[in-house]
Amino acid sequence: MPRPTVVFRPTVVIGLGGTGYEVVLKLKKRFIDVYGYVPEIIRFISIDTTENIQSREKTPDGTKVILEPNELYAISVANPLPLTRNDHIDEWWPKNIPTSSLISGAGQIRARGRLAFFAKVGDINGLISQAINAVREIRTSKQAFSDNFQVSNRDGIEVFIVGSLAGGTGSGTFLDVAFLTRQYLNSFSNITGLFVLPRVFANLPQTHLVKSNAYGALKEIEHFWGLSPSHPLEIDYGITKVKADRPPFDAVFLMDGINKNGTVVSRPNDLQNLIADGLYIQIGSQIGLDAANVADNIRAYLATGEKVRGRNINYCSFGFATLTLPVHQYERMKLEDAQRLLKNELMASTTDMDIRSEIDRFLQDCKLEDATTILDSLIQSTRGGQIKPEFRIGEMKFDRTSPQTIKDLYKRQLDQMEQRTAKDLAMNFYRLEQTATATISAWLERGINHPNGLASTLQFVNNLAHKLDELQQIVQRKSKEAQSSFSALKLESQEEKIKEVAKGWFLNKNNVQAACQRYKERADQKWKIYLHWKRCDKAAELCGVLRTKVEQIQEKCQRIHSNLDKVYRDLEQSYAEVSLQGNSDNPFIHTIQRIDLESKRPKFTGEDFIRWYREQSQSLTNWSEKKAEEVKDDILSFMEETYHPLTSMSIEQVLADSNPEDAGQDLQQLGKLAVPLWQYQDSEIPAKKQHITTEFYYYGVESNNTVFSDPPLSNRIPKGKGNVSFVPTGEPHKLTLFRVEIGVPLFALNGMKDMELAYLDPDKVFKHLHRGWTNLANLIPPEDDGGSLRWFALALAPNPYSLIINHKRKYFIHTEQARKLEDGILLLGNDRRSAFRAFKSNSSLVKEIAEKVDKITHEDIEKARLSLENYIKQINQLLKNNKVAVQIKEQVEMEIQEIDAYLEDLDVIS
Repeated sequence: MPRPTVVFRPTVVIGLGGTGYEVVLKLKKRFIDVYGYVPEIIRFISIDTTENIQSREKTPDGTKVILEPNELYAISVANPLPLTRNDHIDEWWPKNIPTSSLISGAGQIRARGRLAFFAKVGDINGLISQAINAVREIRTSKQAFSDNFQVSNRDGIEVFIVGSLAGGTGSGTFLDVAFLTRQYLNSFSNITGLFVLPRVFANLPQTHLVKSNAYGALKEIEHFWGLSPSHPLEIDYGITKVKADRPPFDAVFLMDGINKNGTVVSRPNDLQNLIADGLYIQIGSQIGLDAANVADNIRAYLATGEKVRGRNINYCSFGFATLTLPVHQYERMKLEDAQRLLKNELMASTTDMDIRSEIDRFLQDCKLEDATTILDSLIQSTRGGQIKPEFRIGEMKFDRTSPQTIKDLYKRQLDQMEQRTAKDLAMNFYRLEQTATATISAWLERGINHPNGLASTLQFVNNLAHKLDELQQIVQRKSKEAQSSFSALKLESQEEKIKEVAKGWFLNKNNVQAACQRYKERADQKWKIYLHWKRCDKAAELCGVLRTKVEQIQEKCQRIHSNLDKVYRDLEQSYAEVSLQGNSDNPFIHTIQRIDLESKRPKFTGEDFIRWYREQSQSLTNWSEKKAEEVKDDILSFMEETYHPLTSMSIEQVLADSNPEDAGQDLQQLGKLAVPLWQYQDSEIPAKKQHITTEFYYYGVESNNTVFSDPPLSNRIPKGKGNVSFVPTGEPHKLTLFRVEIGVPLFALNGMKDMELAYLDPDKVFKHLHRGWTNLANLIPPEDDGGSLRWFALALAPNPYSLIINHKRKYFIHTEQARKLEDGILLLGNDRRSAFRAFKSNSSLVKEIAEKVDKITHEDIEKARLSLENYIKQINQLLKNNKVAVQIKEQVEMEIQEIDAYLEDLDVIS
C-alpha cells in the first residue's frame, strides 16, 4: 500500500494578542526548522494592540525567527475617544469604559480591544482578504512546492484563529476577525478557533479580569452557535456591513493549563509551545489528496447539532506528547534505585543514633530533665530568683481589733496571691511549652531529614513519651501530697491565740504582735504549700500538653511510614510491569532506550536525596500530610533529576527492532501522555449523552516512509475511532502524538464555576463586546430536573394540549389532583419559574401530565407535531423581539429545546 503523503490545504493562521503572536511565531519556527522556510500555501497574520519583541525564537543554527512586516499588524490608537461618537460604534460601546490611548495593549478590557479593531478594520479586512486570496491562487494553479508537498484536491480554505480569551486584545477581537473572515470563504472551508483559558495566566500580575473575560467570551461563542440564515446577525463596521448567518467557528479548541491526568502547564510559554506543536501537526493532517483533515473530521462529527442539557458540544481540546530516546537510564534502573533508596536509606529499622543521649540532651535543653527542674522552672520570677508568696502584716495595728483585721487582711491577700500565682505559673508554663515545642519541632526536622531518620525519630518520640509519662506521674503524686498538706494546715488555732491576747484585761501590744507574727508564719507556710501544689498541677499539665504533641509526632511518623510502605509496594509492582523506559523533565515526553547503561548508573546516597528535597524548600515531615501517591511522585522526581536524557539512534529504528510487545508498551504510554489539555466532570454529562465525546489521533513522524503505517507497529499505536494520520516532522529522534478530544459542553469543564463567579462579581466590569449582550444565556444550565421540564413545556403548548394555562400571569394546571376543586384546576404558581418549581417537585403530577401528553400526541401525531412546531415558532419570535422577561428567558429557551427533542423522538419512533 502507498505510504501516506503530506498534503497541505490553503491555510491562514491568524494570531490575536500576545498569546496569538507567540503561537504564530513558534509555529513559523517549526516549519523553518524542518523545511527551511514556510510553504507559500500557508500564511501567517499577527494582530495585536502592542508591538511585540521579535528576538525570542531561533532555529537550531542560531538564526532568529521573526514575523515579516506583512505578517504583523499593530492596531494601536492614540486617541480613541472620537471613534466612540460614530453611530456604528456607539451602538455597542459600553459607556463606563475609559477611552485612554490603545498603544500598549487593551489593558484586559475586551471592549477596548474591539474598539482598536474597529479603528483599523479597513486594514485588517484587507490583510485577511489578501492572505486568503494568496493561498487560494496557489490551489488554483495546483502549485507543488517540492517533492515534500502536494496541494489538496479538496475545495475550501483552512483558517485558524489563535489567541487567549483572558485578556483584552485576543478576547476583544476574535469574534469580529471570524465574522470578517467568513465572508471570504465558501461552505467547504473551515474556521477553527484555538483559545487559551485563563488558568495559565491567573497567577501573573495584573490579571484580575482574566476569568470574567473568558466567561464573557465563552458565553458569546456559545450564543453564536445559533446563527443561521433564519437567525442572522448584522454587524456594521463602518466601511462595510457583515451579515453573519453562520456560526463564527466550525470548531473551537479550548486549551487549559491542566489535563485530565492533573498534569499542569504553569507557564504561558510552555502552553504556547504545545499549541504550536499541535497546530503544526493539524495543518498537515490530511492524508492523500482527497482525504479529510482534522477540521473536516470535527465538522462532520458535529453536523448532528446534538446538545447536552440544552448546551452545545462544539468544543475540543488536544494533547501533544513526544516519545523520544533516553540518555542515562532505563525506567527499570530508576525504579530499582528508588526501591533501594526507600529500603536502605529511608525505611531501615536500625539507627546509629544514641537515643538515650538524645533524650537527655533534649530534656536538658527544655529544662525537663527531672521533676525538680520542671517545678523550679515554673516558679522562676521575672525579677530574678523564684516566686515566693508572702502574707504581709507590717501595716497592722496591734490592738483589740487585730483578730478581725488579720482575718480580713488574710482573705484579701489570699485572693491576690492566688491570682498572682496563677498568672506567674501561666507565664512560665507558656515559656516552657514554647521552648519545648520549638525544641521538639527542631529535633523532628533534624531527625526526620536524616538517612533512616524515620526509625530514629520513632524511637526518640517513643522514649520521650515514656519519660514524660514518668514525670507526669511524679508531679501528680507530689500535687496530691501538697494538696493534702495544704488542707491539713489550719490557721484557726493561731486566730484563737490572737483573740486571747487581744481580749485580755490589760492589752499588751507586744503579745498581740507576737501572736500575729506566728499567724503570719503559719500563713506563709500554707501559701508555700499552695504554690507547690499549683506548680505540681501546672507541671503535670505541661507534661500532658507535651505528651499530646509527642503523640501527634508519633502519628505523623506512622503516616510517613505507612506512605513509604505503600510506595515501596507500588514501586515493586511497577518494577514488575514496566519494561525499558526513559525519563524526561517534560511531563509530555516519554523516553525509551534499548541500550544497556548499567555502567552509567548514577551513584547517590540518602543524604543526597534529603539534600535535594530540602533544596526544593521541603521537609520530609511534609510526607505525613501527603498521599502515598504524592510521596511516590517526590521520590520519582528525585530519580528523574538524577538521570539525564540521551539520544542515540532513530526512534523508528529502535521501535522496529524491539520486541513488538515492548514497542507497544512505549506507544501506549505516548497515548496516555497526550491527554487533551482540559479537565471536565463526566458526572455533569448525563449518562445517555456521554457517548458523544470522542477522540482523533494524528502522529508526527520523521518522514513519509514511516514504519508505523505497516504491521506490526501499525497495530500497536493508540488510535481514535477512525484511521490515524501521519505528518512528517523531519525529527528522527521523536515520535509525536496530536490527540484531539471533541464533544464536551462548556458547563462540564473544571474551573467554569470559578469563572462564572468572577463574571458575576459586580466589581469586574467590561465583560462583553456589546453592551446588549449582557443577557446572553448562562453557560451553566439549570440543574437537571429529571425530565420534568419537557412535560411542563409540552403542557404549556396550545391545543390539543393546553394542560397548563397562563391566566393573568398565574399558572393553572388541569389535573386529577384538583378533582375536588372547581373544574379540576390547580394553581401552580404566580409566575412561570415558581410554577415550574411546584410542578417538578410533585412527582405524581409529573407522571400524570407525561401520560396525558403522550396520549394526546399519539391520538393524532401529525396534528400534535404541527401544533408544537407553530408554538415553537411563536415563542422564538417572542424571544427574537425581546418580548420574554429576562428572568425567565433561559427557562423558556430550555423549554423550546425540550419540545424540539420531543419532536425528534417522534421522528425516530415514526
